[in-house]
Amino acid sequence: MALTETWLKANYKKLRDKALEKTDRDGLSVRLSPKGKITYTLRYQHAGKAGRVDLGSYPLMSLKEARTETQRLKKQLEQGHNPKVVRLLEKQAIIAAESLSGLFELWYEAYCIQNKKGHVEIKRSFEIHVFSKLGKLPAEKVTLHAWLDILEGLAKTKPAIGERILENAKQLYKFAMKRKLVPANPLADIYAKEDLQIQKRSTDRVLDDEEIKMLWLAVNNSRITPKNKLFVKLCLIYGCRNGELRQAEKQHFDFKAGIWTMLVV
Repeated sequence: MALTETWLKANYKKLRDKALEKTDRDGLSVRLSPKGKITYTLRYQHAGKAGRVDLGSYPLMSLKEARTETQRLKKQLEQGHNPKVVRLLEKQAIIAAESLSGLFELWYEAYCIQNKKGHVEIKRSFEIHVFSKLGKLPAEKVTLHAWLDILEGLAKTKPAIGERILENAKQLYKFAMKRKLVPANPLADIYAKEDLQIQKRSTDRVLDDEEIKMLWLAVNNSRITPKNKLFVKLCLIYGCRNGELRQAEKQHFDFKAGIWTMLVV
């Protein structure tokens, strides 16, 4: 027998010994928890495999609305789309539309953590310099001028951070555009050197013997962990960048010949 609003109302928040599922039609059913929560569920077959996706809960979603959503998703299914994926993408679009910070979190979890070693610093930069001004705005409504207001200020005071935010914001929008979460990338044609006048500065400044001595003693007397003390000292001894030392492997060192081979990628 098909579901009715009367049946749903009678069973809502009704305690029971175990979960129960009752079918409606067209693959729609409701799942009742022991505490009486009612959830609409659509069962379907996609690419020869059984699937199911939750549509919403009663009474926030009426039976009529659940049946309408069932028909919409079945139409998507006929076109070859997996209803569960359709719902997930729509949810992501809602997150992106709600706020720039929401879109950032989606990109951060799905891409940034797995692909960027400095992802913690990237997130912190956005939290400090971007989210306080733009974080609550819909992602697709953040204009180029709003971004430049932040980036041009950082270019004058903190150029390295400004360049980091620009680079990652462009990657964020690229990620979102591929998933149809935003229609365009407002920063696509903005470059650190050309548009923000951020220049990579090099220097030949080195520590003299007295400065090395003072730093060495300061490290010895500091409260940093022993492994970090050793790391700083090795950087001083080899005169290398910290990234080169962090990525070095045992086989890169020939202690007999006194040669350290660095792999440049």
